[in-house]
Amino acid sequence: MAPPFSRQSLMSSTISIRPLDPSDAQAFQRLRLEGLENSPEAFASSYEEEVSLSIETVSARIPSSGPNAIFGAFADGVLVGVAGFAVHDRMKARHKGVMWGVYVKPEWRGQKVGQALVRQVIDHAARHVIVLEAAVTLTNEGARRTYHGLGFNPYGIERKAIRVGDAFYDEELLFLEF
Repeated sequence: MAPPFSRQSLMSSTISIRPLDPSDAQAFQRLRLEGLENSPEAFASSYEEEVSLSIETVSARIPSSGPNAIFGAFADGVLVGVAGFAVHDRMKARHKGVMWGVYVKPEWRGQKVGQALVRQVIDHAARHVIVLEAAVTLTNEGARRTYHGLGFNPYGIERKAIRVGDAFYDEELLFLEF
C-alpha cells in the first residue's frame, strides 16, 4: 500500500498535461472507474456500465487523431486527472463541442489540476469549434467555480439530469463562445 499523500509531497510533484493515446487505456480505465465509483453523481455513465469493458474497447474509445481528445494530467508519470472533448457529430451542430468526463483524484483537488485540464480543453476546443458546452452537477461547487472563473456562462438548469439509485441531481448547463 502506498503511503498517504501529504500536501507538501503533492505540491513538489511536476504536473504535465497531454492528450491520451490508446496506449494509456489501462491508466485511463482505472481512473475513470475510480471517478464513476467515487463520484457517481458527476457522470452520465455508471461504474456498472463501464467496469466490464475490455481494455481493447477502452483503447478504441481514446481518440488518436482528429479534433476529439482526452487530456490527462500526469504527476511524476502517474495519471491523476482527465478531461475529454468531442465535437458534435451532426453536420448542423459541428460548430459546437462538449467537454466531458472531467475528473481529478481527490488528493489532487484544490491544486489547480482541474483548472489546468479545463484550460487545455478550452485551448484545444478554440481551434476546432466556436462554442464549447459543459454540464456540471449543481452540488459540485468547486467545479462550478472553476468553470465560471474560466469564462463559461450558464444557460440553463437540467432538472433531474442524473439519477443515482433513488437520488436525482440537477445539472447546470454552460457554454463558452470563442
